[in-house]
Amino acid sequence: MKKIQLLLVFALSFSTLQAQPQNWFQISSGTTKNLNTIHFPSPWVGYIGGDDSLLLKTTDGGLTWNSMNPSGINFLSWNANIINLQFLTDSIGYLTIGPYATSYKTVDGGLHWTSNNLFGNNCYNHGLFFFDPDNGFIGGSGCFQGELISKLTAGIWSQATMNSSTWDSQNMIVDIDFFNTQLGLAASTSGLIFRTTDGGFTWDSIPSNPSMNPLTSVLMVNDTLAYAGYQSLSVGFGLYISTDGGLTWAEDLNSATFFYPDFLSLHQSGSGEIFSGGISQGGIDGLIFNSPGDIISWNFAVVDQQINSISSNNDSTVFAVGDSGYIVVNKILTGLLSHNAPQLVEIKISPNPTNQYFRLEFPQHINTSNITTKIYSLLGELVQVETNATTIDIRKLAAGVYVIEAFADGFVGRSKLVVE
Repeated sequence: MKKIQLLLVFALSFSTLQAQPQNWFQISSGTTKNLNTIHFPSPWVGYIGGDDSLLLKTTDGGLTWNSMNPSGINFLSWNANIINLQFLTDSIGYLTIGPYATSYKTVDGGLHWTSNNLFGNNCYNHGLFFFDPDNGFIGGSGCFQGELISKLTAGIWSQATMNSSTWDSQNMIVDIDFFNTQLGLAASTSGLIFRTTDGGFTWDSIPSNPSMNPLTSVLMVNDTLAYAGYQSLSVGFGLYISTDGGLTWAEDLNSATFFYPDFLSLHQSGSGEIFSGGISQGGIDGLIFNSPGDIISWNFAVVDQQINSISSNNDSTVFAVGDSGYIVVNKILTGLLSHNAPQLVEIKISPNPTNQYFRLEFPQHINTSNITTKIYSLLGELVQVETNATTIDIRKLAAGVYVIEAFADGFVGRSKLVVE
């Protein structure tokens, strides 16, 4: 494997990438299959979907990934790839398979899946976005028409109104993002952006001049700033950017390079950083772009494989996945992830929030006579350790959110604690 390099170069005579260097460290995935999508519903549990029915899961924050054997999904020989997934909790999630197939839901952490009974003519499912397990969207295209979006409201599916959609089934919604419950954007392979201001019941196509390349991803940073990724076709320099909530779009020359990259994914971490992954137009190098979110400052790293998806498991720990089983993370995984994970169980913490003490409760069958409790900040810093106690004094901790990790009898329980 060649060394992961950081390259800061002049993109155009009038635009320079400027930011702090980013470092990426490779993690073993145990596979050489292409990895298409990654999502963390919590700091410890994450999922990766890949080609040839591959579904990976981590329960130790991304340090190790194990292959699952999901039941209930009808993988066809020509539609066997997991192309997108999102989990709302550690157990409840949605995925789409394809490139031209359907979507599924799990409620038991990916072991069993049931097909979504979408309303209408959504033959091909691809992009998805969910507010919670019972409210969200799946986008794709119709059997003999273009862009379609199905809307889940209180557990019931309906078909959204698509104004000025195309009539080519190859043109599908590949990504959806919302700023709030009303304002959202959807990206299509036709090069169209669709915009909603009524919570996803109606979507209007946004005309652009000049027209945009086939889109791959969309991200709403706030109510005015948005980015879209695309397939370069050797004519694109930087990401597409909108500064008026998706109404008008232009090429962002602050993110431009002579790599003419395909920008295949977009992600905003909890700390506000913006990431985009892709590949150079020549297909030689993978690329990861990042910005602190100030519109102006961008830098990029050249990595070993095409980057297809990016996600974070806390405010600042960011993972990227790509072709040939490629996983990288932007920091060395220590502290929270330094141990060999025992069997995971549910623990109860009370009171929560608190500013003095909290009590730990394991399931009754677990012997807690020899217990170790570790308290981490959300950045993974170990801030307190207690042994042989189920009542923990936290009066020295500053106000904030912490991760509790408790070990007993070969089991580990994890939970968040709010310190007032």
